[in-house]
Amino acid sequence: MTSAASLFACRPADVTLERVRELVAIGQPESLTLEYKEKYTPKIPTSVAAMANSYGGLILVGVTERSVDDRIVGVPEDVIVQIVSGCHQTLEPPWEPEIIPVPLPETVGRMILVVRVDPAKASRPLLVQGAAPIRLHGRNALADRVGLARLINEAAPQAVAAGLRLPPADLPTDDQGKPSADFLVRTGMFVPVDASATWRPLSERGVQAFADALNNSPLHYALFRWCASIGEGGMSPFHRSGFNRARKVRLLWQGGPDGGPLFPLEAVARIDLPDAYGTPVSHLQVSLQVVARFRHTLGRAAPLSVAHLHELVDALTATLVDDKVTGALAALAGVDPLLMPQPLGLDFLSSTDMPDLLAGNGLTLVPDAGTSRGANLLADPGVDQRDPAERRALIDSWLQQISQDAGLLGMEKVLEQLHSTSPDPQPRRLRRTDAL
Repeated sequence: MTSAASLFACRPADVTLERVRELVAIGQPESLTLEYKEKYTPKIPTSVAAMANSYGGLILVGVTERSVDDRIVGVPEDVIVQIVSGCHQTLEPPWEPEIIPVPLPETVGRMILVVRVDPAKASRPLLVQGAAPIRLHGRNALADRVGLARLINEAAPQAVAAGLRLPPADLPTDDQGKPSADFLVRTGMFVPVDASATWRPLSERGVQAFADALNNSPLHYALFRWCASIGEGGMSPFHRSGFNRARKVRLLWQGGPDGGPLFPLEAVARIDLPDAYGTPVSHLQVSLQVVARFRHTLGRAAPLSVAHLHELVDALTATLVDDKVTGALAALAGVDPLLMPQPLGLDFLSSTDMPDLLAGNGLTLVPDAGTSRGANLLADPGVDQRDPAERRALIDSWLQQISQDAGLLGMEKVLEQLHSTSPDPQPRRLRRTDAL
């Protein structure tokens, strides 16, 4: 069931009419963080200021507060302009909240406006006629002298996940401390944790549900196809292996020919509740990485093809936005799946110089340009990684940055040729004849 908190924190694309209807159907009364407005009134900018000066919240414009059969009545599109103009004319300093229009298909030209007031983005305190509105339970009031002084002196609350970074990625090493892998690719994210899940261990059933989801994910099938392309062999799906505790999970996937001490392909999924017992946590730290050991296990010196790299990165990111995977993670964190974030970026490390790893792909080395053995790449927060076309464009930009930082030119042309043979922006299926 959709809650006001999940509708406030989810991606704009997830603010749908069905979810707004779910929230209204609950019958939740106006509160510190929720207000209904049947139409535009001059009180809306004051409510925006009050929420910004307090805890933030939602204003649903086009929804009646009174109990009737259908509280959703909608408003014309020009109400957006009225809200924006009212905020700029009324608030000091001028500031406007995020406004998400949700069309009503049964009523042409009318929509619900979901106004999301984030205090972390507002220039607090926001004043109206020299006074600072604040939010009380279901109504607005004015801050007294003490409250106003506190608003002036305190910094605006920041998003909890801001600045969070995964720990640095490292290539595995042998007993002599030398790299024992060709390359490593990793992505991950931080999942918000509900207060109810802060103190408890990670559920065994929940972890198994996560493993089951991974074993039916884009990454599992991409790795399976890659194993098939290097010869028959064993495959061990995601299962607990290595350091596992009540608040730490390590799931291992292995594949390739049997008989050796190391598998050519290995994937590791990790979940960490970073803090110790007795200390509240705010996020699950989730990472998913693939380690390739073709040169170390099969003795093959063939470089990595752009086709394989593109599919691998696509499979990693697609897995962490897969509905079953995110649903399992949300259950472990005790939150609405709507609150699930997207992968933060990509780590790519190589045991050899990048021009050697990517040789044979039609790339040209710039003389004396230097080289690199890795990259730490950030995701564009405006990209919806659940959309195959947007995800492909993001991965294209990552691969272009990797090649350029290594002094290599020509990646744009290579990607154009790759996509011309696979114009559908769905993950490209690799053939057994593709080069490693």
